Amino acid sequence: MDDTSANKASRAVDIGGDAAGPVIAGDYNVVIDAKSGSQVSLLTERRRPEPVRRKQIELLPRAQSAPIGREAALAALNAAVRQGGSVQLSGPTGSGKSALLRHAARTAPAGPDGVIFLSAATREADDLAQEIFEACYDADGYAPSRSELRRLMKNLRVTVYLDDADLELRPLRDLTDAAPEATFVFTAERRVPLDDLTVIEVEGLTEQAWRRLLERTLNRPVPAAAHAEVERLRQAADGRPLVLQRAAALAAFDTSGALVLPQAGRIADLVPLLIDQLDAAPAAVLGLLATMAGADLSVVHIAALTDAADAEAEAACSRLVELGLAEPTEHGYQCHPDIVAAFRARHPDPFPVDALCAHFVRWLPQPSTTRAEVAAAARALERTAQLAAESGRDDQVVQLIRAGSPAMARALRFGMWGRLLGRGWIAAQKTGDRSAAAYFMHEEGIRSLLTGRRVLAAALLAEAALVWKELGNLHAAQAAQQAQQFIPDAPPPSAPPVS
Repeated sequence: MDDTSANKASRAVDIGGDAAGPVIAGDYNVVIDAKSGSQVSLLTERRRPEPVRRKQIELLPRAQSAPIGREAALAALNAAVRQGGSVQLSGPTGSGKSALLRHAARTAPAGPDGVIFLSAATREADDLAQEIFEACYDADGYAPSRSELRRLMKNLRVTVYLDDADLELRPLRDLTDAAPEATFVFTAERRVPLDDLTVIEVEGLTEQAWRRLLERTLNRPVPAAAHAEVERLRQAADGRPLVLQRAAALAAFDTSGALVLPQAGRIADLVPLLIDQLDAAPAAVLGLLATMAGADLSVVHIAALTDAADAEAEAACSRLVELGLAEPTEHGYQCHPDIVAAFRARHPDPFPVDALCAHFVRWLPQPSTTRAEVAAAARALERTAQLAAESGRDDQVVQLIRAGSPAMARALRFGMWGRLLGRGWIAAQKTGDRSAAAYFMHEEGIRSLLTGRRVLAAALLAEAALVWKELGNLHAAQAAQQAQQFIPDAPPPSAPPVS
């Protein structure tokens, strides 16, 4: 099996169930309706899922070269994991903390019950908890309630690696509480005051490690005469490996064999110089990734949007990674955050938002589009909706989220589902599309019911039923009214303390 096949195999967790059929969330059976709003019914015990624990819990990141000069940090990480509690790798962008985390996920001893690696960038804690559950159990289209999730996860001793987990304290604590016996290891730029947390600072590379990494990147020794210039470059870059990768891409050996490096005082010029040397295909892909800043795209989407064959798109992405302009993710590729401004300075026109919306509106309802693929594209869908809104194309936002809402609900990513519904409702209000606004309100009422927000669910479903009636859609109004009967009563007030 080659590296690409191995990477795909390591990420193969089937969400399960019919991608167009009903889903089960907590105590509810949900029929997702893309036109008139979803319907819910109480789950009978006979139909309640019985999740089966996976024989092998292993969700690994892509394979990569071993990081150089990180032996001490890796030893400290392994020691902290053995002691239990949570571990944070902290450091600035480009310091290599993500590379260290990925290496540890693949090479460090797994927890007694397995290992899970996830990207947490811009993710909701509830969605991450659902993904951890799906990695541990054959889920078959099932999202357990919080209490049921905790029961199912309480004895599982897995090590969970989270990249870019810049969550607030409360969501992060909720996530760790959802799997109380798991050990969480995560990267984040700012420190989090989490209980029993060990923080490991990922600092810049030492002089020797910096030179070793440069030699591996160049695939030849660094001449002794260049050592001083290499050290000046390291100091200017604070030892950040990403800067070295970019500098190495611009390095050359002259006819005498001397190494010619970018000047240490011109580190800020590395990215513009690399962009200027791009061929047409990588430049087109980088333009797309820069437009989607903060969201990754699979090769399938990149190929379709740039009108390239999959192999051509993959080659272009690999070239961008080699130059330090993009990075591979678990589902595709994304550009580094500092690339966007430099690319826009040379190419002011972003990728056409009309093409992005049209692509996803076509792709989402296709029978071949799986729940897992929708879940992987969640951030790309949100970014596309944001771009359309910023371009004043609220009609396209409505169209995109009408297509994306049922798909995200079936994918059981209720956190992102809510974010999309919020954007859709705002766009529908701006365009005066009352039917779309009622639909988004109805779906948010259903989502609130499924996630235990009783008061909000009651208010939204009641309002949606009224609007549906005014619009003459009695089927949708009945669905909203019917859902209201399943909203739990408020718990009785606590008895006053006995003096």
